[in-house]
Amino acid sequence: MAFKMTVEEYREQEDSTLEGWQKLWEEGQLDQSSEKVHPQIIEYYSLFVSEGNGNRVFVPMCGKTKDLLWLARKGAQVVGTEFAAYACESFYKENDIPFTVQDLDGVAGKMYRSTDPDLQIRIYQCDHYLLTSAMVGFDFDSVWDRGSFNSVATKDRQKYVDHMKLLLTSSATVLLAVVEYEIIDDCNNNHDIPNAEECVYGAFTSFAKVEKIIRSFTEWQGDNNQVMQIPEILFKIHFN
Repeated sequence: MAFKMTVEEYREQEDSTLEGWQKLWEEGQLDQSSEKVHPQIIEYYSLFVSEGNGNRVFVPMCGKTKDLLWLARKGAQVVGTEFAAYACESFYKENDIPFTVQDLDGVAGKMYRSTDPDLQIRIYQCDHYLLTSAMVGFDFDSVWDRGSFNSVATKDRQKYVDHMKLLLTSSATVLLAVVEYEIIDDCNNNHDIPNAEECVYGAFTSFAKVEKIIRSFTEWQGDNNQVMQIPEILFKIHFN
């Protein structure tokens, strides 16, 4: 069963801004969403990351997700982007990871880096689209995208995908989880809003192989500790 939302709710989500997301973090409205490792990354890790150390994994718009820590413990070099400084600091402090903070060269923002030699984690606190391979020092082998593609407005998704391509190796693999939604419209479904699958295939199929892995429900703890079951579709996207 898909997550139901009205046309108005969808349009409101489309109008979200970086400042709006930052305010949600600072008000603690997104804290609960980051308390558990996403179950699909555990079950399907081998689909997008090779076993062993040295895998370079990108987690765009990462917030303070514990997925970063889980990936690092698997031996990956993990890099995230996040606009909200609160989320970056909270990730390290809540997981008791020692870290340093330094200003970025030529870009407004900072880099938060783990100083634990066994946990190679960096979070770039800046405009996501300003991250470059030169800043990081390498191209990424893999991407774990849970919620980032969803959060980008439809009109900006081509920009999001084009930017991702610039950061990856030519044979990179993306594991992408998107919320499956159904638009409720009292006007006989007279709208032009694409569904989640159409968005994914439309964004990637011209240059990559897209494989739908599974439909599932992921537990989400919302306001007032209310537990929700969020319907998601998991895709494996392999660059040609």
